[in-house]
Amino acid sequence: MGYGAAIVALLVAAVGVRLMYGPISLDFLRQPLMQEFVTADSSLKVDADHIYIQWDGISHPMQLVFKGLRMSDGKRQTVAAAPSVALSFEPGSVLKARFLPTAIVVERPTFEAEIAREGGVLQRVLARGDSSSQGEIVDLLIGQLMAEPNYTSLLGQLDTVRVEHAHLTVHDVPSGVTWAAPDVQARLKRDQSGVIISANAQFDDGNAGAVNVAFSGTYARDRSRISAELRIEGLKLSMLAALSPKAGLLRGVDVALAGRMHVEASGAGDIQSMAIEITGGSGTITLPGLLPVAHQVRSVDAVASLDAASHTAKIDHVLVDLGGVRITLAGDGMRTEQGQNFTGRAKIQGIPIDQLGNYWPMEFAEGGRAWAVANLSRGTLDVAAEFGLSAPGGDLSNMSVDRAVATLAYTGLRVHYMPHMPELEKVTGTARYENAALHFDVAHGEGVGLTVTNATIDLMDLDRPPPQFAKLHMPITGAAPAVTALLARPKLGLPKDVLYDPKRLGGDVSIDLTMSFPLLNALAVSDLDIKSEATLSNFSLKGAIGAVDLTDATGKVVYENSHLDVTGAGKLDGSPIEVVWREQFGAKVSYRQRYELKGTVPAAAVAKAGFPSAEPYVSGPLGVTSLSYQVAANGTSELHSRLDLKGASSSVPQLGWRKEAGVESQASLAMKFASGGKLASVEFETHGGGLTAKGGARFGGNNVLEQIAIKELTVGRTDLSGDWRRVGNATDIDLRGRSIELSRVRDALNGREDGGKGAPSGAASRTNSSRSGEKTRVALRLDQVFVKRGTLGSLNGRFEMSGDRIDSAELSIGAGRGGTFRVQPVPGARSVALYVSDFGLLLREAGWLDGLNGAYLDFRGRFNDMAASSPLAGTLKFGPYHLQKVTPRPDVDSLNSAIDGLNRAGNALQQFDSLEAQIVKTGDRVEVKNGRTSGKSIGLTTAGYIDLGNDTARLRGVVVPGFALNNLLSNVPLLGPLLTGGKDGGVFAISYRLEGPFDDLKSDINMMSAVTPGALRELFNSAQDGPPPSPSGQSNRWP
Repeated sequence: MGYGAAIVALLVAAVGVRLMYGPISLDFLRQPLMQEFVTADSSLKVDADHIYIQWDGISHPMQLVFKGLRMSDGKRQTVAAAPSVALSFEPGSVLKARFLPTAIVVERPTFEAEIAREGGVLQRVLARGDSSSQGEIVDLLIGQLMAEPNYTSLLGQLDTVRVEHAHLTVHDVPSGVTWAAPDVQARLKRDQSGVIISANAQFDDGNAGAVNVAFSGTYARDRSRISAELRIEGLKLSMLAALSPKAGLLRGVDVALAGRMHVEASGAGDIQSMAIEITGGSGTITLPGLLPVAHQVRSVDAVASLDAASHTAKIDHVLVDLGGVRITLAGDGMRTEQGQNFTGRAKIQGIPIDQLGNYWPMEFAEGGRAWAVANLSRGTLDVAAEFGLSAPGGDLSNMSVDRAVATLAYTGLRVHYMPHMPELEKVTGTARYENAALHFDVAHGEGVGLTVTNATIDLMDLDRPPPQFAKLHMPITGAAPAVTALLARPKLGLPKDVLYDPKRLGGDVSIDLTMSFPLLNALAVSDLDIKSEATLSNFSLKGAIGAVDLTDATGKVVYENSHLDVTGAGKLDGSPIEVVWREQFGAKVSYRQRYELKGTVPAAAVAKAGFPSAEPYVSGPLGVTSLSYQVAANGTSELHSRLDLKGASSSVPQLGWRKEAGVESQASLAMKFASGGKLASVEFETHGGGLTAKGGARFGGNNVLEQIAIKELTVGRTDLSGDWRRVGNATDIDLRGRSIELSRVRDALNGREDGGKGAPSGAASRTNSSRSGEKTRVALRLDQVFVKRGTLGSLNGRFEMSGDRIDSAELSIGAGRGGTFRVQPVPGARSVALYVSDFGLLLREAGWLDGLNGAYLDFRGRFNDMAASSPLAGTLKFGPYHLQKVTPRPDVDSLNSAIDGLNRAGNALQQFDSLEAQIVKTGDRVEVKNGRTSGKSIGLTTAGYIDLGNDTARLRGVVVPGFALNNLLSNVPLLGPLLTGGKDGGVFAISYRLEGPFDDLKSDINMMSAVTPGALRELFNSAQDGPPPSPSGQSNRWP
């Protein structure tokens, strides 16, 4: 055996020396050597074109090289091949005759792999199984590394496999994209845990540049799992653009990325979990058709993971720094039976509003984008978005957006919300995008002296074709002038007549403004849908009505497209009121304007407001229970009011009526106006303070009064109704009722007279001129005519006037057993006839005078219309009558004192035959001439005047005692007048005077005149009388 060992050693040494000079062919050992490559459980067969052994030196291992190595299956089909496989031996082991290689080097093999994705998610990486791929050689060698070490097989001590200069091609099956690595270096080393794998490669798709990949991992000995880590440098997202039609946008992402991927997979290559970390440096993002400009990228950082067991994927974060603008993305994905779902969250921080269009995708909500770019400026914007994506069946080409919600936070914005409207400055708030609508919550904004808080802006239907629509809700606070100046902007289209001059306003206003309009660059008023609700505080309006100011007002104003509503309270000329104002602007509305007012208004404010003065009829506070003024669509209008006059003092001088403050009184008024504000009718009713009145009036064109209907008039003892109607150039008056007070008739006539005194002279002359030619026809049906202390009984009949002159009359009265008054026209004059059956009874019933019994009264005369003032002259006949002493009645005069005086001259109670006098009336002055009456024992004469204008009388005359004897000489020519003083005088007679107001006549008797001859007796009378007063003048009283 010693020789044998020596001989082997010599042979080995000889072979070693031989190898020093070049490889030695071992083709003759092909069959046994090929058998050593096959594991016990493999059905593959291995063959080689050529086998040789080489040794490059003592410091190098010996190598057994197989050229053209092939592997075939049981059907003799080649399944794998390698150009060259070298087995390395340590020289020492060879010298010991141990041919057990520890390493294998595979040079320049070609590998092809396929990437399978399900729903876009990496599922597994498989080596291609056709003959073009030489990956099965590696699989075979891995199998050898997985086997237990032994000394019986050729590869029993193999612990390392190196792959050098391999060519690796990776195919993405869904997209057909291929990446190639022409020089891959790999190393597989046996370990107790399995096989440790490391590799380096540089991929190039031929377009985007090189990507360096470093791989390290462990293949478990039981082939149950693979744990690997992949490090990548130089990857650009643009390289992935071809993976899917929807990934085409990635072509514009030119950012070099570096990353680490840790993969846990099954032994069969099915990925179970994956963790990814990516970082990136500077670059650009250019997305034509999506973003209008390129964006510079400073850095990228991302972390993501995948769990195949739970079918979930998670993006922990993606951070992109665009140089001031930062983008953050996170999300979670899940695979279900229906397909792939992904829920994500994104943030974009620090977007300059002036560059908003550079970040807003061009085809996303085009109307909203165009409006925002055109109307937003300054400030910054932060965006936080939540979105949901789904791909039914895992088909990314059918990916849809299921949910998109974005929250925006902005500060310092300038919002130009409408053309030709003032901008909002310093706008701060948030916004939310959801369901194709963008909702802004504006916390604060300022503009033109106004402040906006808690406003909202809604951009709607952003997923529909333009135009989209916007709705603004803006609570605005500020000074009333500033708010009104805003609302007066022509763009809002508010009617000018609902706005006031800002210079007239004061106080604070809070407006809740709502507007809806399409997102158009050019808006018309018709495009706007506006609603405005304003709250007023400390509001004031100069000249709210005429010269009357509204102060200290609070209220609410609501304006909507078709109507305006104002409700509030304040002080009108310093008095508290409540106001409701409504206006409607639609084409078909029940009314245009409606005003309602309640409260207290000073009577003096009526004139200040521009209406006819309520004074002197009413003074003090007017309690307006209700007042409404409504204007119809055709221009007609109505006013209805109810007034509480308790706090006011009221008077109607024409009726002699007055009510002091504190006395209950109410009034109501209804007025209708034709188009243009012309008065058409008035309905009124008042009661309180002893006055009840109800009636109405009708007016023609130019506010000309045409008709008055008094349905009820009760004041004092007056209770009547009546009608006043204008017919052509004439006026018809019809008075009827239970009673009328003569004093109130006088007051009414005085008021009629005084009505023209306050007017300018020209106006007064025109009024008088118009009256002079105006016909008035009056019909009377009155049960009672009351005088101050009695009654004149009934009054019936008619009379007709021309201006203030009676043309004709046919009247009857009931007092004094009846009487008549007639006026009839005759050529150049008018005849007058007055007859009373019992004048003494009339005096008693009227409460004028007691003590006269009997006596008819008969006056016959004429108005001389040819003379100025149309004087009335006629003869008064009176009698027979007698005087009677009576018990005095309160406030009623009697003839008792006259009887006592006459009794001194004779029997005053005797029967008087008659009384006759000449009467001449000029104006209000009635002159009495040649008045005389006589009985058997007394005679009496009278002369003087009665002033109807002042209700006074001044009469004088003589009382002739023993008339039958004392009067005999009065008929003697020359001597009679001298001694007796004239007809019906006497030699002895007593002078008297009767003068003073009608209700307080004073008598004066001069006893000295009894012994004075008749001619001289006049001296006593004249000395005491003095000059007579002049007539009342050209009075307008009935002549």
